[in-house]
Amino acid sequence: MNTVKQLSRGRFLLDRGASLPLLLPATLLVLVFLVGPFGYMAYTAMTDLSYANPDQNGAFIGLDNFRQLVRNDPVFWDSFWLTIRFVVASVTIEFALGFALAWLIWRFIERQRLLTTLLLVPMMLAPVAVGLIWRLLLQGDFGMVSYYLRAVGLLSQQSAVFSTPYLVMPTIIAIDVWQWTPFVTLIILAGLMSLPKAPFEAATMDGAGPWRQFVDIMLPLLRPIIALVLLLRGIDAFKEFDKVFILTGGGPGTVSELLSIYAYRVNFKNWNLGYGATVAFMVYLVVLILCSIFYKAVYWKSPVGKA
Repeated sequence: MNTVKQLSRGRFLLDRGASLPLLLPATLLVLVFLVGPFGYMAYTAMTDLSYANPDQNGAFIGLDNFRQLVRNDPVFWDSFWLTIRFVVASVTIEFALGFALAWLIWRFIERQRLLTTLLLVPMMLAPVAVGLIWRLLLQGDFGMVSYYLRAVGLLSQQSAVFSTPYLVMPTIIAIDVWQWTPFVTLIILAGLMSLPKAPFEAATMDGAGPWRQFVDIMLPLLRPIIALVLLLRGIDAFKEFDKVFILTGGGPGTVSELLSIYAYRVNFKNWNLGYGATVAFMVYLVVLILCSIFYKAVYWKSPVGKA
């Protein structure tokens, strides 16, 4: 009886608004670390602030930076489309390999604990550490991977991977796939292990083959998991910075200059903070739009989404 009374009293206090003070610390953290910086970035994007030009001292110029970015900045659009190609290629390969590995582990391997622990190693490394490791492995003179690529004839003796323009982006994509395919594998594997057995048993009794069970039962049930994986990886890949900055710095030239690298160059090399904030704002806006479109596309006519 005392427990019931305490629960009833707790619910009464929550209904009366006593939970609002408990939410205050989290609300303050969100305001300080999310809303505040975003508001400052949006305001700075409407100014001409530049530490490289004394005449540009932060005067309010409205949407002039946005018009300049959209109409008269081909470098921005080159970086944008390069980032889109990087995201599509890396996330597609990671999902295909991760789904296949997860299905093989779920279907054929009984003791999965050791294997899943080993899969955690690449994704647990810091992106900077991954960049440094692969930069050493692919170094032109003494890199171990470069040595074996030359030994099998895939790389000439006088060239290096990161000084050959047509090899740079495929190499960066391959490194990203190496690091993040285990993440996709583990999430999909968790989804496969949580699937109910009853629909598959009923389908087997009705004569449905493995392919029909995969298409009609497994994929619809896994659709929320697939959406989550692709959204997380898409967002993370679109704002990729650490590995690319360590590996190439955006070079050679602008061959690997993703949007994040371009924003860094405008802000911290050219010190054009007003225009750089505009680039950063556009990155945020594009990520938001793409995620919204993708999420709606994934759940379109989905029985799980309608439920």
